[in-house]
Amino acid sequence: MTVKIGVISLGCVKNRIDTEEMLAQLQDEYEFVQDMQDADIMLINTCAFISDAKEESINTILEAEQQKKFGKLKGIIVTGCLPERYHERLKQMVPRVDAFLGTAAYKEIRRAIESVVEGSRFDSYPDKAIDESFSRRVLTTVPPTAYVKIAEGCDNCCSYCVIPSIRGKYQSRKPEYILEEIASLARDGYNEIILIAQDTTGYGKDLNEEINLAKLMDRAAEIPGVKWLRVLYSYPNGITDELLEVMCRHDNIVKYLDIPIQHTDDEILQKMHRRNPSKLLDDIVQKIRDASEDFIIRSTVIVGFPGEKRENVIHLYQDLKKYQFDRLGVFSYSQEEGTPAAEMEGQIDEEEKEFRRDSVLNTQSSISLDRNQARVDKTYEVLVEGYDEHSGLYYGRSYAEAPDVDGKIFVKTKEALEEGKYYPVKITMAYSYDCMGELIK
Repeated sequence: MTVKIGVISLGCVKNRIDTEEMLAQLQDEYEFVQDMQDADIMLINTCAFISDAKEESINTILEAEQQKKFGKLKGIIVTGCLPERYHERLKQMVPRVDAFLGTAAYKEIRRAIESVVEGSRFDSYPDKAIDESFSRRVLTTVPPTAYVKIAEGCDNCCSYCVIPSIRGKYQSRKPEYILEEIASLARDGYNEIILIAQDTTGYGKDLNEEINLAKLMDRAAEIPGVKWLRVLYSYPNGITDELLEVMCRHDNIVKYLDIPIQHTDDEILQKMHRRNPSKLLDDIVQKIRDASEDFIIRSTVIVGFPGEKRENVIHLYQDLKKYQFDRLGVFSYSQEEGTPAAEMEGQIDEEEKEFRRDSVLNTQSSISLDRNQARVDKTYEVLVEGYDEHSGLYYGRSYAEAPDVDGKIFVKTKEALEEGKYYPVKITMAYSYDCMGELIK
C-alpha cells in the first residue's frame, strides 16, 4: 500500500522552496494528501523567526500529535527552523514527533520517512554548507509565478534576528545553477520569476568570480520566456547604480524594489546593528526615484524596539511622509532569546508596541492611498490570479504588486478571463491597499 504523506509548509517562501525540494524527492514513491486526517505520515516544515511564527509551528505540531493519538496518523516529521533552533527542548515539548530535521537536512527526507515507516526515530542536523545538487522541485505556487532562491543564510547579524544562527553564514548559489533553474522554469511556462534570499543584494560577495545581483539579473533577463523578473529582500546599502541601470535597461525586469529599512532613526538603527543610516536612506530613495518614475518601493519597519522613545517614532512618521513608500509592512518588535536585543534595557510592553504599530500603519495608509490614486486612469498589464464570487470580479496583480504581501487589482469585465494570463486594465478607483479597474479591449 502506498504511504500517504500530508505536507504543511509554514513561514516564508524560502521555507516553501525547501518544502518543494523535499516533495521532489518523494513524489515517485509516495502519495501526497491535503487533509491531515487522510495522512499516514505528516511532514511539517516549520518557521521560528518570531514568536508568532513559533506559536503557529507548535500549534500545528500539537494538532498532528492529536491526530496521531486519536486518528489514523502513524508518524510525524518536523523539519526546518524550529528543530534547528530548539533541538532537545522540542523533543521534550512534542514527544510524539518521530523525526526532526534541521534546515540543511531536507535532502535526507526519504531516509527519515523510511525510518518512521519502520517504527524508528530519526534526527539529522547536518552542516549548513550549500548543496547545489538538490535543485529539483515540485512547485506549489500557482503558474506562472515561481520563486528562485539565489543564496542561503545571512551575515548581517542584526541585533534582533535569529536567522544567522538558524540558517548559517551567507552562501551564494553559483550563477550557472540559478540561470539553469530559471531557464527550466521558463520552459515549463513559469514566466514571473522572483529572486529571493535573506539579502538578495549580498549575492556574489562570497564567490570568487566577478558576479553580483546586477550581473545575475542582467543575464537572467535574457532568458527566453521570462516576462517579469522580480527581486525581493534587497538591503538598502546594496542598491547600487549598476543595479538600477540593469533594472531600467531591461523591460522584463519589473521596476519594484523591496527594501527592508526597519527604522529611520539613527539611534535605533545603531542599536539594531543596521548598516543603513538615515543619510544613506535619503540618498538611496532619491536615487531610485531619479532612475525612473515607474519604480515601486516597498519597505518594512519595526516599532517597539528596546529603548525606542516616542520621539524616535515621531522621527519615523516624518521620514515615511518624506520617502512616500508605495507599500509598507509594519511589525512589532519580537523579543527573541539568544539575540543581543533580547538582553537590552528598555523593553517595551506589548500594548505600547501595538499602539505604535497601529499609529505607523495609519500614517502609511494615507500615503499608500495617495500613491494608488495617482494610478487612476493609467493602464497596467495585470496578471489575473482568480475570480471573487462575492463581488463578481476577477482579481490580479500588475508589476506594482508582489504576491502575498501587496494588494490586488479587481477587474470589472463581462468577458471570461483566464487565470495565469495577462490583460490590459485601466485603473478606475484606488484605495489604500487595493485598486479597481476595467478591462481594456
